[in-house]
Order: sequence, then C-alpha cells, then structure tokens
Amino acid sequence: MLTRLSRRPPRLGAPSALLGASFRALCTPPPALRLDPVLESTISRFKRASQTAADETSLVEIFSKLQARRVKKVLLLCSDYDSYTIEEEGVLSEVVYHEYAQLNLRTPPIIERVSSMEKAIARLKEPGSQFDLVVTLMRYANSFVTRVHQHDPSLPIALLAMSRSEMSALDPRVGLNQSTSVNKRLLWESSKPAENDVAPQRALARSGSTLNDAWIWPFLWQGNTSLFTGIFKLVEDRLNTQVDCNYGVQVILLVEDSVKFYSSYLAVLYGELLKQSMAIANETMGSKEKLMRLYSRPKVLLCTNFEEALDIYQRYADNVLGVITDVGFPRNGTHDEKAGLSLAATILEERPLLPLMVQSAASEDSDVAARARAMGAKYATKGSSSLLNELRKFIYEDMNFGPLVFTDGMSGRQLGSVSTVSELLDTWEQLPLKSVEYHARRCDLSKWFFARSEFQLAKRFRASNYPAHFIDAQGQQRPDWLRNWILAEARANRNKLASDVENVRYADPSMPIVRLGSGALGGKGRGLRFLNSLVDDYGLENVMPDVCISVPRCFVLATGVYDRFIEDNDLLVPALNAADDSEVNALFAQAVLPDDVMAELHTYLASMTKPLAVRSSSLFEDAFLRPFAGVYETVLLPNASPSIATRVKELATAVRKVYASTYKQEARLYAESTGTRPEEEKMAVILQELVGAEHEGYFYPTLGGVANSIDFYPPDGGEPSHGCAQVSLGLGSAVVDGMPSVQHFNLGMPNKVTGPDEAAMPVTALHLAAAAAPFAFSDSDAKVQLPPEFSVMRTFPRTATVEAAPEAASAVPLTHDVHGEQVVFKLGYGEAGKASRKPAVSTLSRISLQQLLHSEVNLPQALAFMLRLCSAGLGCPVELEFALKLRKSAESKHELHILQVRPQQEITSSAAARALRFKYLPGEQYSAVASSRAMGHGSFEGICDVVYVSPHDYDSAKSESIAREISELNRKLREEGRRYLLMAPGRWGNADGTKGIPVKWFDIDGAGFIVESTFPGKGDEVPLSQGSHFFQNIMSFGIGYATVDTTNANEVEEVADYSFLNSLPRQRHGGTLVRHVQLETPLEIVVDGVSRRGVVMKPGSPFDLYVGQVDAFIALQESQFGSLG
Repeated sequence: MLTRLSRRPPRLGAPSALLGASFRALCTPPPALRLDPVLESTISRFKRASQTAADETSLVEIFSKLQARRVKKVLLLCSDYDSYTIEEEGVLSEVVYHEYAQLNLRTPPIIERVSSMEKAIARLKEPGSQFDLVVTLMRYANSFVTRVHQHDPSLPIALLAMSRSEMSALDPRVGLNQSTSVNKRLLWESSKPAENDVAPQRALARSGSTLNDAWIWPFLWQGNTSLFTGIFKLVEDRLNTQVDCNYGVQVILLVEDSVKFYSSYLAVLYGELLKQSMAIANETMGSKEKLMRLYSRPKVLLCTNFEEALDIYQRYADNVLGVITDVGFPRNGTHDEKAGLSLAATILEERPLLPLMVQSAASEDSDVAARARAMGAKYATKGSSSLLNELRKFIYEDMNFGPLVFTDGMSGRQLGSVSTVSELLDTWEQLPLKSVEYHARRCDLSKWFFARSEFQLAKRFRASNYPAHFIDAQGQQRPDWLRNWILAEARANRNKLASDVENVRYADPSMPIVRLGSGALGGKGRGLRFLNSLVDDYGLENVMPDVCISVPRCFVLATGVYDRFIEDNDLLVPALNAADDSEVNALFAQAVLPDDVMAELHTYLASMTKPLAVRSSSLFEDAFLRPFAGVYETVLLPNASPSIATRVKELATAVRKVYASTYKQEARLYAESTGTRPEEEKMAVILQELVGAEHEGYFYPTLGGVANSIDFYPPDGGEPSHGCAQVSLGLGSAVVDGMPSVQHFNLGMPNKVTGPDEAAMPVTALHLAAAAAPFAFSDSDAKVQLPPEFSVMRTFPRTATVEAAPEAASAVPLTHDVHGEQVVFKLGYGEAGKASRKPAVSTLSRISLQQLLHSEVNLPQALAFMLRLCSAGLGCPVELEFALKLRKSAESKHELHILQVRPQQEITSSAAARALRFKYLPGEQYSAVASSRAMGHGSFEGICDVVYVSPHDYDSAKSESIAREISELNRKLREEGRRYLLMAPGRWGNADGTKGIPVKWFDIDGAGFIVESTFPGKGDEVPLSQGSHFFQNIMSFGIGYATVDTTNANEVEEVADYSFLNSLPRQRHGGTLVRHVQLETPLEIVVDGVSRRGVVMKPGSPFDLYVGQVDAFIALQESQFGSLG
C-alpha cells in the first residue's frame, strides 16, 4: 500500500528555518521552458480563452433552454356531435400525437375534451389543473371567453369556427381585441415565466385587464387536423420568442387579419418549417445537434394590426427571416386598405434585401401589385387557385428553405444549386468570381444559413462587407479572398461539429473527424477532438515558419456500432465467460458487422487508399490514473489491395480484432485492478490515416515517438518540468512497444541524447505487400524492422535567413478587423500561401537526427509548445504520440502530426511531498536498493516478498521463459493478496527481450515496487522505459519504480545488492530462473518524489537513522558553510 508520510524529526536536530529554506529552494518549481514569442502568445491566448469559456456557451450546449415554455395540456370545449366533425378519422389526441411523432417534435400536449361550459369552468378551477391553452367552438365564445378571462387573464384562448357563417357572429369585443393589441402582446410574453407561478395572473387582474387584453385568437376549421398543431406551435412561439431570439433564433412575421387566410397559412408555414428542420437534421449531425435544429427552427409570429406588426419587427429586426403581409388590416383601431404597403415600405427601407411577400385580393396587374413589386417585394393575389403553392414557393426560394441557387450574376443564367453544406463547399470553390461577388452583395449565404439555424456562421457572413473588407493594398477588390474566406469559415464551423457527424454520406471530405453511429467517441476520440479544436481555433498549421502542426484525418465507429455488433451476434455473455483468449478470438472471428456499417466502410474506403491504423478508443481508455495504455488492440493495415472488396473485408476483420481485445485476459485483469467491470466497457474504433510515405514497398514517416510533459529521467542540469521526447526512426511503435532502438532527450537540453547512435537505429515500417494476418494473430507480419540505411532523413534544408513573401507583407490585410475578429488569411488565400522561406539547395539533402532536432525542424520547440498547450487544456501533464514527415519540396513545410493525447501521471508536489525530502543515498551496508532516479512518493508499506532475477541467472535467450515464470509467481502472490518487490537487470517490458524481460502489464500487476538495474560488470545501459505503454500503466497505478545504474555513470553511488537477496532463503513459489524470497518483517521502502531519490533499506537499518538524520545534517552543513562538495 502506498501512503504519504510526514517526515519524523531527525535525532540530530537542525534549525527548522534553515531546513525550511533549503527545502523551499529545492521545491520551487523551475520556470517553464521559454518558447518562441509566437508560440508563447498562442499559449497565452488559449489560457485566456479557457478562463472565459464558462461564460461563452454555444447554442448546441444551451439547446435545452430553447422552446422552454410549451403547451402541455389543452382543454377542448365542444359538443359530442362537433367532436365527431373534428376527429373524423380518429381520436384527436391520437391524430396530434401521430403528427408530432412524424415531425420528431417534443411530447405532444394532452387534450382533454369537455362538452359543456360548466364542466370546462369547473375543470379550470380545480387545484393543479394547469391548462396551458383553451380551445372552444365559436358559438360558446360570447359568455365562455369572459368567464375564462376572469378566472385567468393570461390563459390563451383559441376560438374555432366550424364554418365561415359562424365568423359573422364573432363577438365585437373579440374584433376589437384583434385590431388594438400591442399592449396585450407584452402581457402575453411576460405571463407564466415558470410553472406554478401565479404572480402574472394576479398582476393582470389588479391592472384591470379587460377582454381587449385577453389572449384570443379566432381560427376557421377547414377539415385539416394540422390546424391544431399550428395553434399549439403558434402559442409556443409567442411565449418563447423573447428568450430564444437572444440565441439567434429567427422570426417569420405573418401580418394578416383574415381568420380564413391565416388559418390556411399556418399549416403551410409550419409544414415547411418542420420539413426543413427534419431535412437538415439528417444531414451531418448527431442527436444533440438534431434536437438543437428542431428547437431552433424559425418562430412564426402572427400579428393582426399595424401597431403590433411594427412593434414586433422593431424588437426583433435582426432576427426577422422574412415577412408575409396582407395589404389591408387595422391601423389606429380602424381598417386601413394601405397599411400593408406602409409596413412593407418601412421594413424594406431598413432592410432592402429582406424577403417580403405582399398579398391581397387585388389582381396581379393591379396598382397594389405594381407598388409592391416596385419597392422590391413579391406579390400574390388571394384569389389565385395556387395561392398556397405560391406561399410555399416564397418560403422555399426567397427565404432559402430550399436549395441555394447560384447564377452568373449578369444574365441570370443558373450555374447550379446546393442542398447541403458539403455541396455548397464543393460548388463555391468552383464558382466564377463574378457569381461569388453577386451572391455576396445579396447576402444569399447568410440568408441560407439563417434558414438552416446555423446562426453563428450566418451572423459572420452577414457582418462581413464585400467589397470593403476584401480590398488589397493596390485598392483592388479581391473576390478570390472572399471565396477562400467563406470556404475556410464554413469548413471551420463544420469541424466544430465533427464529433457529432453520424451520416457518412453527408460528411465533407475536408472534415478531420467523421463519426459513424451514436454513442461516445471513447478516450482516444475525445483527445483527437480536443487536438482538432486546437489546430482549428489557433491556426497551428502556421504558428511555426517551417512546421505544419496537424492531426491526421479520422473515421470513428462510435460505441453505438459496438453495442449493435455485440447484441446482433449475442456475444456479451459468451465473451465474458470465455476461458481464454483463443476462445474469444473464435467467437469474434465468426461474428459479422451490421450490413449498414459494412456499406459505410465501403463508402469510406472508396476514397481512402492510404494505409490505416485501426485503433481502439474505449470509454475508459486514456482516462486520468487509468490509461489502459497498450491494453487493447491496434491493427496496421496496408490497405493496398487493388480490390476494394478485399480491403473492406480486411478492415472489417481489423475492427473485430479491436472489439475482441475488450474481452481478452489482459484487458479483463486490468479492468479488475482499476475497479471497473468488463461488461461496463464499450469500445469505439478509430480509423486513422497513417502518417508517412512509400519507400521501396514500405510505408513509414521520417520518425515517430512520444513526448511527455514531465521528464522522469532528466540529464544533469535538466529540469523534469521541461518535458522530454523519445523518438525512433519510422513508425513510433518502437517507442510505445518498449523497443531498445529509441533515443531520449530532455526538451530543454536536446543536445544531451541517451540511447543508441543514429547509425544503429533500425527503421520501423509497414510492409505494403504483406498479406492480412489471420484473426488470431496481430499485424506483426506487416510491421517490420528495416536496416538503418532505409532512414528517410532527407529534405530541402532551409536557409539561415527568413524572407517574408512580398504579398504577405503588403498585399494581405492581416490585421483588418472584421466583425470583431482578426481575419488571418491562411494557406490558399490568394497568393498568401506561398512559402516564406527559400530552400538552401535545389535538391534533397541528407541531414542527421541532430540537425533535425536543432536547426532544420526544431522539433523540441514544437513538442514543448504542444505539451504546454495540451496541459493547459487538460489541466494536468500530458503525453503525446506524434509522427514527423520531412518536406520533400522546396515550397512545402515539414509536417508534425499529433496522433494522440492523454493525461500523464505527475510528480507529487503536495505539502506531504515537500515534508518528506532527502538527497543522501546510503551504501550497500544499509540499503538493498538506492537510486537517484526513482518515481512515486512516500513509504511503500507491507512488502515482505521479493521476486527477482539474479544477473548471474539472466540469459537474454531465455527472456521469454523468465517472463512466464514471473507471470506465474505474480498470479500466485496476487491470489494470496501479497504485494511484492520486483527486481531484475535490464528494462522491464522490453518488447524484444534483448535488453530486459518482455513482461506484459498483467504479468506484474501485483507488484508494489519495481526495480531495474544495469548488468553488473558489463556496463550495459538500461534503455529508458518512459514513453512506453508499460511505463504509463505503472505510473498510473502508483507503483514505485526505480532505475539503478551500478556503473556510477551519474556520479552518484547507486545500489542494487543482489548478493543480499541471494543470501535469503528461497520460497516455494520460486522457479528455475526466477527467485522468490520472503522477509519476516516488511521492507522499509521510501521515495522522495521531488528529488527523485529512492531507497530499499536492509533489515535492521532504519531509514530515519541512516538516511533521515544524515540528510538533515548535510542540509544543515550546506546552509551554514555552503556545499561540501
């Protein structure tokens, strides 16, 4: 068990102030590694944005606030006979419910019918009745409306006339209500702010509210039950507009006093609105985004007089999407035959491009029609047999609910139309510049995006001003800049929704993450989504002059696909009960992916012909303190077959391999050790484009590796907090798999490299011609080690001087402020994308790894920048996997691809850590182990058992046998609940067994403290473990870890006393190659997590006496006389 101790007072006393000062000096964190000012500025911007992010909530995140006030319960007053007329084809509640279900609307209201006024009033007065709307037949209006209004002045009342003749009997007070109703609108919107709140009703009653202020709307029944859905939505829209418009929701203004016509219009308007919402919701969005689209559809606001219409327009002018107005309606309390034209003139004077339709009984060639068209409005005659179709056409074309039609801007010739954002991106990129200018001046793009409820993008396009914002230094209008800016903005907006993409067919090829299925993206997927947001929001492609930082494109099978696969093949119980991994393989080899998933994989591979990494991304993977690093399967696919059917089959097999790894022994044991249940795990799968290029039939990058925020093995003078990197030539799997062919360097001191010489480093590559491995085997046949001469350390070296491109310096307005943000023209914006450096030579030149690190790429600077940026985002130290491609043309940049990010265990810096401090290491007389490179913190208690391999018994040819013996010992001791000290020469978890013992995580998961040492007398260096999956798991479980260099190369005498262990009696659990000894009392194991000192004291040599007191005395001497060394 690992506990943190406060250090007991040493017997040799020392002034606490002096010791405290010494400790504070040792524990003060060093300054962060200083980066290029541009990189420092980017980190600062990110931190500021993170601090204010809580106040900036996107529409998707607040969708539950939209449409907050709903019609939940309706009281319907009609006779038994009239109910048959209304219901006709079925019970009204069922008809409405069916319509709501078809349109994916929220839960429909409960409709309660009563047959008499007395029953209706009685139900309204019952405690807790909480009706939101009353619908009554027109014939009951005269007396019933007054009684309802007296009971609740704020309750909306819909009067339903069964025929046009009933309209003539309308109470004059209702007519007055419709003609003078500005004040009532404000009362309506302020009523019922929350459930069970009766304050507004009392306020209305005290104010002497009359029937003129009542919420009364007459409607004409014309045999269409959709009228009821329209009434319910009309009431909800009026209640929610005031709040929802603050989030960008749009408004359609309907000005009409004719009950007959607005009753007909409602079905058309809401039908088109809801069809539009459904159409775009199926395009490229997940469940949350779909709901947002439905909730944020445009509101329909019905006005029946001039004052109300003008008041609503002025209040919501920026949100008005379109206006449909009659010509004659009440103004100043009396009917005005020209009120509609006056309203249209007022609105179009302010917004001349706003879609506006005027309709009246006058003919198409009347003076009214001519005046409407002259001011820029559309006109429709109410006497037309196709009036409703004309209304639909206006909504579809002018309000941009349908496809966006592009013309040449001169003759009106159509150049094409687009229905989705993906189609828009493809078409806009090829559109002639004259057409680009024409549609920009008309604000067509902003209208189209507003109609699609993509408010943020629509607002940015509306706020931009062409040509004013797109003029170069010579005063020339630049429609090419405009086109590229719009493409970049649209793509960036789509990328922000990338993790919610569910329909692959609608996904834009430029999107970095495409998601198939519902559910979660898993741990790796979360990290990739975060990385993509950094690249997009902070322009990481251009923060360094010669390095483009990016993330490979990914296709994610979300956990919903895994759930379906497991359920369809009935795998859960058999997989959980499988006796061993071979049985799991047999189960999953016979299973099949769903047909629609196979079809989507076929679609994906039709355009993806590069090699792929098929990677696990489980729910628990890459979580803080339980990373599951290397526990699940990753399959590398050449994806090189000329037959797409073969490639799809190989990909499906790889996906099933990843799924199967969820239930294998290593994963199940790991899950149990973290306290999670295997059946709670769900697996997403990431298909990630492999970074690299083909070389003589092999595919690999220049180099790959892992970078860490904390360097657990810093060189002399190096700071752990500066971070480090481990690199290998070719694929970075050599690092994460624990191969010895890896170089390690501190990012603050990259000139001090540990590891093999570059000339001795093999190249890890993917063999493109390798046949697909059988299901029970990994991709090891495809992944090969090539001789060092296959290294691709060749590039176009840069010059020592930097020359800015002339157009970047003069022609591109990099600081021009548009709608509150800087417009930064990235690559592809006119000529601004040209390379800003000239190559030193005109041909490829070979460079060394040291040249790459220090001059050509400055990889340490780039990695330190990404580590600090990601640490600020995750709130903890991080580990990055990366791959680097050197540029192969003079005009291009080097490519640094970030493949993964996950939290990293950090060095303890608490008060307890600062209290338990020591630097002195005892010799063999008192300690069995003494290390200056230990990890963990505190006292590791309760360890009496030691499992070790004597250097004299170690034979690299028998490393596999040694690993099996250790695994068996680990199993027995774990079953007995005994933690143990594990010790051997070489590196633990070494993949090939040449420099250590190739154990897996589950082979040693019962250990409490682990020691690795050099080989006595041989001087062989122990390859550093940092960066491997094995190392990450050890750190996450808080297992103590120490590396001992018995050659004293670090100028510190370290101890690994195997002879002491050999002197102890061996226990029954030991094997022929592995020894097991047991002490009568627990070992005293102490680690200082700050100074990195760690000791295992011998029995009879207490830590306080032989380390604590000596260290305190040394600290006292140094404080008084300076260093004794």
